[in-house]
Amino acid sequence: MRKMSLIVLFLFQFVVTINAQWEKVASYFVGATGQMAVHGSTVFLYGYQGAQYVYRSTDNGTTWTNIADKFPDKVYYVHGHGNFVFAIVGVNAIYVSADDGVTWAAKPGIAFTGGAIMSLVSDGTTLYAVSNRNAVFKSVDYGSTWTQININYTQAQVLGLDFAAVGNTMAFCAVNLGSFISADGGASWVLKNPPIAVGSVQAHNNEIYGTTFGMFKLVNNDWTKIASGFPGGLGITAGTKGSISMGTKIFTYYYDIITQSAKIFVSDNNGSNWSEAGNNLPTAITSSLNNFLAVTQDYLYCYISSSQAVTGVYRLKINSTSAIEDENISSDFSLEQNYPNPFNPETTISYKLQVASNVSLKVYDVLGNEVATLVDELKQQGNYKVMFNVKTPYMASLPSGIYFYTLKAGSFSSTKKMLLIK
Repeated sequence: MRKMSLIVLFLFQFVVTINAQWEKVASYFVGATGQMAVHGSTVFLYGYQGAQYVYRSTDNGTTWTNIADKFPDKVYYVHGHGNFVFAIVGVNAIYVSADDGVTWAAKPGIAFTGGAIMSLVSDGTTLYAVSNRNAVFKSVDYGSTWTQININYTQAQVLGLDFAAVGNTMAFCAVNLGSFISADGGASWVLKNPPIAVGSVQAHNNEIYGTTFGMFKLVNNDWTKIASGFPGGLGITAGTKGSISMGTKIFTYYYDIITQSAKIFVSDNNGSNWSEAGNNLPTAITSSLNNFLAVTQDYLYCYISSSQAVTGVYRLKINSTSAIEDENISSDFSLEQNYPNPFNPETTISYKLQVASNVSLKVYDVLGNEVATLVDELKQQGNYKVMFNVKTPYMASLPSGIYFYTLKAGSFSSTKKMLLIK
């Protein structure tokens, strides 16, 4: 059973333009379980309706290209993590793209029997693969290797729905059981729920949120209600996950049980108060059960799957309160673009340290495999230059292509892309 979550959370942070209008940008029907995803400004719409559809847009949803022929089997999930886009394909196969979905390559599959990998979740540094059984898989090397985390519970069968993590604090949702909480990185788990079981969880600003009839936040490993409800009082909060969050804004899909209508609401105080996001979004409740919302820096997207003529992708213009703040960039530390770029056989990478730090500078290929460690030691404050030379004996076999280099110094981390042409 793939992910069939009826109650899911959507956490994103933006300022919505007052009186902004939703507009329909595509009439594609990709099935009742169609989903959306983003990576940067690239938008994906995918699903199965008699055939596999994986649409990709690079112009804010104005035009779309079907890239389904790039995959050997059904695409069940798409997720952006770091500089890569990952896809779950077929039975537990993982594909990765380093160019926002133009080209794809297979990663080592996840060895898992008796179930299926249904979704991918990341906390910024770690990638998790969530199964529909009692297991989550953890990767710290962009999917090259995986460590299994089991949710041990003997009183009932555990069928996974959703997962979120903030450091060692984790929340795992299961069918008919609700949420399991771990405070020790998955070594032990406790079943914890408000009166109505939590159906979906989401990490946001170093907190874990859960949704059911209302919205909850995990405080001291227990759920605390942060909203008394939405207009009408008898509604279910629902939504999806995405890749951009700024400030304190939260968007959530809400449908009213009494009126059988749906809207998207926005909160600027972490869920205490809500107002409608934009105007003219069709009120028909989407039959898609998960990941029908997506967001980029400029637009909020909603895929509506309905028996009515409103089926398709809708777009809402949104404005941020200020320029994007990249937590990887600061005035105290910096990583420069390599020069020359493209390069062959050598290039120079420069970086700046404001204070003495333990420094790691590594090079990765497009699959996330480490190919070189350029620096791994304590460095004093100052400016540094490092030469990366592919003519050395251990680098001579590197093929032409895109590579990434990542600098880590204390809490600072930054990644840039370079091109080797032989």
